[in-house]
Amino acid sequence: MELVPIQRYVNHDNSCLFSTISYLIDKENFNESSSLIYRLTIVDYIKENTKITNDLLGMDKEEYISKIENPSCWGGAIELKIFSDILETQIASIDIQSGRIDIFGETKDFTKRIYVLYNGIHYDPLVMNSIGNEENLNSDITIFEPEDYDKLIKFKDLAEKLKSDGKFVDLNNINNYKCCSCNEQFSEEADVYIHAQNNNHWKFDEI
Repeated sequence: MELVPIQRYVNHDNSCLFSTISYLIDKENFNESSSLIYRLTIVDYIKENTKITNDLLGMDKEEYISKIENPSCWGGAIELKIFSDILETQIASIDIQSGRIDIFGETKDFTKRIYVLYNGIHYDPLVMNSIGNEENLNSDITIFEPEDYDKLIKFKDLAEKLKSDGKFVDLNNINNYKCCSCNEQFSEEADVYIHAQNNNHWKFDEI
């Protein structure tokens, strides 16, 4: 049975990272409340773990807790590192534009790994499924062995294809851009983010 890499999709909202982790870890129980549950998992861990420092969080611990509890707050590298520790699982984050792969928890003796895809403003789960069975979410394989380099290569190849298709947002060059799908123009990064999320338009050209 040949397995192929697949990008699954979670809601285009500010909780995409939390939804993505939830799907990969516990897809059988994945639902609309999952992102909030996983947000609160981070909060509880921060409150209970005295080893978490302000330096790691980039701000005062209480400020961070207040921030991450807010459903409008995005998740990123800090949260991926924390989730890796909580779940005792390596998390490989693949950036479409750069092709960079950051593996959180790589130096620890974790025996499991999950893969997430980042397009510049949004996270989605990466899974494997058999050829001809791609639409069957129930048979998605979401957890892998860290030493399974074949899966790493296949996920990286998928990211490279998405890059060639322009399925990413370049935040470093976002000012004075227009959407290639509808020609709407933008000068603010926040406006591009909202437009991309609301309309599923991911390719922008410089004006």
